[in-house]
Amino acid sequence: MALHDRLGSGWAAAGVQAVNQAFRQPKSAALCNAVALPACHEFPSFCQPGFGRSSMKKLLGVVSGILASVVMVGSPALAQEEYPVDTVTVIVPYAAGGAADLVGRIVAEELSKRFAANFIVENVGGGGGTIGAERAARAAPDGATLLLAGNAIITTSPHLSEVGFDPLNDLVAIANVSEAPRMLAATKEIAELSNFESFVAYAKDHPGELNYGSVGVGSTGHIAIADLLASAGIEATHIPYSGASEVVQAVLSGDVHFMLEASTIGQVRQGTMTPLALPGAERMAEFPDVPGLAELGYPDVRGTGRQMLMAPAGTPPDLLARVELALNAAIQDPEVQDKFARIDITPKFMTMLETNEALQQEYHHYDGLLAEMGLK
Repeated sequence: MALHDRLGSGWAAAGVQAVNQAFRQPKSAALCNAVALPACHEFPSFCQPGFGRSSMKKLLGVVSGILASVVMVGSPALAQEEYPVDTVTVIVPYAAGGAADLVGRIVAEELSKRFAANFIVENVGGGGGTIGAERAARAAPDGATLLLAGNAIITTSPHLSEVGFDPLNDLVAIANVSEAPRMLAATKEIAELSNFESFVAYAKDHPGELNYGSVGVGSTGHIAIADLLASAGIEATHIPYSGASEVVQAVLSGDVHFMLEASTIGQVRQGTMTPLALPGAERMAEFPDVPGLAELGYPDVRGTGRQMLMAPAGTPPDLLARVELALNAAIQDPEVQDKFARIDITPKFMTMLETNEALQQEYHHYDGLLAEMGLK
């Protein structure tokens, strides 16, 4: 099913592009993406390709009204916006305590402030997140069930094993809310794993003896490490867990030897894990001595994960638009940004269209990559 059809016929991309052209300030673009969507849904005739200046003015009038409501983020009226159900289950498809769980709780708390409904997190771990995702995909599309998903649940896991849902058609992303920088880190129980070079040397001298943990088969950490191992010519055994907190405990005890997750950053800060490298090209200001994998000769290893709020396909477009707008307002709140900073997560809003298009692109990218790696 086409993305346009899944989002509803009123969600015309032309309207979003037109608003972006009208609001040329970079800081306004993301917000206008969000507010243009409900405007186009309400007034689809304004959002057809080639609509004129007068229609543009009318559309911008609608948008300006929504923008005015955004300015009133702190008002009681907005905080108590109507919602079709009293209680909303936000499924976090991992065990409690990990980065995704913490993001899910921030999202649930903020939506509870903005809507007259109670948003409650339910952890449904297992299957690298696909068990919880399947439950969300099978839920009634009435707004009562949402999913806080990592991108890997949609883009990689379905390529590796059978899942009970169609990743591109049974769920629709409402908005991206955050991204999680990750760090490759090792247990302190093996002294030789003191930096990346010694890690590679030890792994080559002890083929197949090391293992690594992840939050599940097909997760970002799993695929990134598998890609790195293949590129470096070393062997290690993958051990999947149902949540990041479980992997952390296994690495701390020495049962697992290394991992690549957002939660390793806090452990490195506390001195309980050894930092090895960061995915990508940039170093972190807090850890200037930890190299990026790109500078070590592995520029193609991707390790940044994103978290997004999703809903069952068929959920009313106007409801999705209102939740999208509320998420954007929440992520602009300095207090919310501080909450993310305390858990080493970067708030990152992406509109509904941007998020769904990115998921489709990544899905097809990993389809080819995993085949090349021999994992399909």
